[in-house]
Amino acid sequence: VLASGSSSSDEFIGNAKSFDPDRLQAELATLDQEIAELDEEREQVVKTLTERQVELRRMDGSGLAAAGQEQVEHLLAAIRGDSEQYIRLRLASVLLRRAIERHREASQGPVLARASESFSELTLNSFSSLRADYDSKGNAVLMGVRAGSEQLVSVGGMSDGTCDQLYLALRMAMLESYLEAHEPIPFIVDDILVMFDDARSIAALKALARLSEKTQVIFFTHHEHLLELAQANLAKHHLFVHRLDHRSSVSA
Repeated sequence: VLASGSSSSDEFIGNAKSFDPDRLQAELATLDQEIAELDEEREQVVKTLTERQVELRRMDGSGLAAAGQEQVEHLLAAIRGDSEQYIRLRLASVLLRRAIERHREASQGPVLARASESFSELTLNSFSSLRADYDSKGNAVLMGVRAGSEQLVSVGGMSDGTCDQLYLALRMAMLESYLEAHEPIPFIVDDILVMFDDARSIAALKALARLSEKTQVIFFTHHEHLLELAQANLAKHHLFVHRLDHRSSVSA
C-alpha cells in the first residue's frame, strides 16, 4: 500500500505492467537518484540528531534543554517522514524492476533459452546456461552460469575463447528466432573458431551443421586443420568445400 499511495497494490502492479519499458527504465533511474538523495539526507539528519542528543545531555533543566529536546523531536519526525518515503521509493523500484524483467523475459526469453543451450554445448558444458542479471549500477548484463557451482561469471571474467563462444551462441539463437517467421537468409562467418581448441571447434561445427538444415551456412577459414575436423566429424550431406585459390574444387 505504501508503494501505491491511494491505490491498491494490485492496481499499482497492473499500472506498472502497462508502462512502456523505456519509460520504466527512465522512471527507475529517477527513483534510484531519489533514493540516493534520501540516503544522503538521512545520514545528515542522523548525524545532526546525534550531535543534538550529545548537547542535550550536557544541558541542565533550563529552557535550553527544552529547546534542545524540541529540536530532537523535530529531527525524529523528519527521520520518520524520510523513512516512509524511502520505503515507498524502494518498493516502487522493486516493482518497476520486476515489470521490466517480465517484459525482457517475454521478448528475449526464447532467444536467451536457445543461446543458453548453444553456449553450454560450445563450452563443452563448462557453463550450464546464460542468465540476465543486473550490475551494481542497476544496468542489465548477461552472465554465464558455471556448471556445478552455479557461479555467475560476467563477460569481462570470461576468456577470449569463451567470449567468442558466447557471441556465436547469441548469433545462432537470434537467427533461429528470426527464421521462425521469415525466409531463410545465409549465415556467413569468417574464422570464428580461431580461439577454440579442437574439442570446442568440433562442437561448434556440429552446431553450425544443424543450423544448415534451416538456412545456408557459409564458413570462411584459412586453417586447414578446421577443414580436417569438419570432414572427420560432419555428415557428408552437411559439408561442401570450395577452395578459393582455384587450384581445386572439392565437394564432400
